[in-house]
Amino acid sequence: AIRALAMAKDMVIEATNVRIPHPESGAQIPFETLQIRVGIHVGDVTCGVLGQRLPKFTTCGTAVNMAARMEQTSQPGRIRVTKDFHDLVGSAETGWFEKEVIEMKNMGQMETYLLDPIEIRIWGYSDVIVG
Repeated sequence: AIRALAMAKDMVIEATNVRIPHPESGAQIPFETLQIRVGIHVGDVTCGVLGQRLPKFTTCGTAVNMAARMEQTSQPGRIRVTKDFHDLVGSAETGWFEKEVIEMKNMGQMETYLLDPIEIRIWGYSDVIVG
């Protein structure tokens, strides 16, 4: 879980290095940077290769759906995780925003946590311990 979080943080930070040309030629800022949203959950998944003519590796299960919902409700440049994931990471990450209870389609209310790796990098108040 700690390594998955470290990878998610790196992905969000590295995405800001991708420059997107601004659509208006006379804009003050000639480009924007790419911002991604990340969602993380833990749980059981089923995976395998499906298809014979065009095989594809596929994952499915409740945990996959929950991670997708975390991503959909996240914010650009931030990581949203479930309480289960947050509890699993424990004190290895301390830069979380206040917990939020959000309504999840077909799943009810969920306790979630949000992390801004860019803010953490700027202010340096959090480290993920990878062991």
